[in-house]
Amino acid sequence: MKVMKAFQNKLVGLIGAVNRYPLTILFLLAIATVNVNVINNEIEAYLKYLFTFIVGALLSVIGQHVYERFFTKVSERVMLMGGAILLTAGYYLAIHSASTFNEEIATKTSVTMFALVMAFIWIPSIKSKISFNESFMSAFKAFFITLLFTSVIAGGLSLIIFAIDELLFPVNHKAIAHVLNIVYSLFAPIFFLSFTPPYQGKKNSHLSAEELSIRKERVEKAIICPKTLGVLISYIIIPLTAVYTIILLAYVLLNIHGSFWTNNLLEPMLVSYAIIVIFVYILASHLENKFASLFRLIFPKILIPIVLFQTLASILKIGEIGITHGRYYAIMFGIFATISGIIFSFFPIRKNGLIAAVLIVFSAVSIIPPIDAYTVSKVNQINLLEKTLVENNMLENGKVVPNSNISIEDKRMITRTVSYLNNLNYTDEIDWLPEKIFYYDKFSKTFGFEETYDQPSARTEGKFAHLDWERSPAVNIENYDRMIHLYFQGSQTDLKIPIEIDSQTYTLKNDSENLILVDEENKELLRFDMKKAIDQIFENQLEGDSGKEDMLTAEKLMVTQENDQVKMTILANSVDNYGSQYNADLFVFLKIK
Repeated sequence: MKVMKAFQNKLVGLIGAVNRYPLTILFLLAIATVNVNVINNEIEAYLKYLFTFIVGALLSVIGQHVYERFFTKVSERVMLMGGAILLTAGYYLAIHSASTFNEEIATKTSVTMFALVMAFIWIPSIKSKISFNESFMSAFKAFFITLLFTSVIAGGLSLIIFAIDELLFPVNHKAIAHVLNIVYSLFAPIFFLSFTPPYQGKKNSHLSAEELSIRKERVEKAIICPKTLGVLISYIIIPLTAVYTIILLAYVLLNIHGSFWTNNLLEPMLVSYAIIVIFVYILASHLENKFASLFRLIFPKILIPIVLFQTLASILKIGEIGITHGRYYAIMFGIFATISGIIFSFFPIRKNGLIAAVLIVFSAVSIIPPIDAYTVSKVNQINLLEKTLVENNMLENGKVVPNSNISIEDKRMITRTVSYLNNLNYTDEIDWLPEKIFYYDKFSKTFGFEETYDQPSARTEGKFAHLDWERSPAVNIENYDRMIHLYFQGSQTDLKIPIEIDSQTYTLKNDSENLILVDEENKELLRFDMKKAIDQIFENQLEGDSGKEDMLTAEKLMVTQENDQVKMTILANSVDNYGSQYNADLFVFLKIK
């Protein structure tokens, strides 16, 4: 009977969540619909819609919490929901112009979603009897309960479909993906929201005493720390954090000299420590035992000098490599963690919600031009590159003048800045830099020297080969239907080339290691293993009396793979392999059998 009653209560809770968050449910349905298209068509362009609807779902939840906390009228709720829709549309317009969902958009979207989650937790505690730490505990518990239930349901349904496919009759290979889409896109967020109680607000004044009592009971149940979690935090997590603190302080004190400040190990270690202390402090804020009390008394004060160390180390790094978006966020986090330590040390626990407000403001600053992380880093890196070139008389009349007679340090600076700008696709915005600066030998021709790094790296230890057109002036392609010229980059998966042969339309696309040919129904006809093909080219490079040469004949740069339906041959005009990264300028010859 208890199990049945618990099931009924949870079902009522799920229905209540649907009623409380109607706009959120619409966004979740939109997310599920987009995922259906992604699963069926495998088109990256859908990512923009997917993340737009995720942002919309978060905004609509926040709008509902603002309404419940501060307003009572239906018209006010409609206005808040309308505001959420407008902000969602604004986000879509902001990312719509980009050709792909690149690293910059992904990072800014992640920061936006993180800020919205913080707002979701913080709003119920604003001018409320509920503290930010209690609201955080409610969300923390809901997340892990949802994770447990969702994992069990997803695993169980996957096993059922697998069993049907193996034992009874064939099931479409995309069936599991569609089922998991429903579980993760619809069930999981609704289940999570069902644990979010209606916190106290102006609207509660219209409720009866019984209804207020029920709400109060739900809130108390949501914010209370379970006994098992309290034991875990107090007697396991806090002591482990104390030991980690002792080790970290010993490392700092024993190694505090010049190179210590620019040690690559220091910054991530201090950042991770700050995150751990802030997280544990929030969870332990209302635990009443000696371990928790000592932690709240001592560790915030230790946090302040530690994060000052981290911030100083991050600032000193600027002198070495300039401002990058990663360095920008590291410095901003250091400032935030310092403010958090001060709030935890000298303000009452009820004021801890201030850290959420600070975090939301910092997040907004980091994504809004012209002071966002990427704009600041781009401007800084371009200025740093220009300064280095001008100092070496390598930039005249808007053109780069090659010069090999410059210092190793300046060569490293030029390589670092150009590599950074190239990785974020900013080189296209610089008139005096050629496109695809790291293809073939463009870098050395542009600057007069090979790429130079601080120490041997994946790029400097890489392999490369080029087609010698003088020895291979002609290639026989009479047995093929089509020739396609393309650039293959293992880091990009946005290739989509339509090919028409005998009134049939095919599409050539890629993933990180393969070229894939599909028909009109998106059925895979051939998967050409580019990793294997490029490895074969480099094996060919080592053969013969000449040893390892860079300029090869067409014969050594051609690789064929085929099956009963398709024959595909690649001819590499240039190819390089740096670490796990494969890049190639290719001619692809295609034959439909």
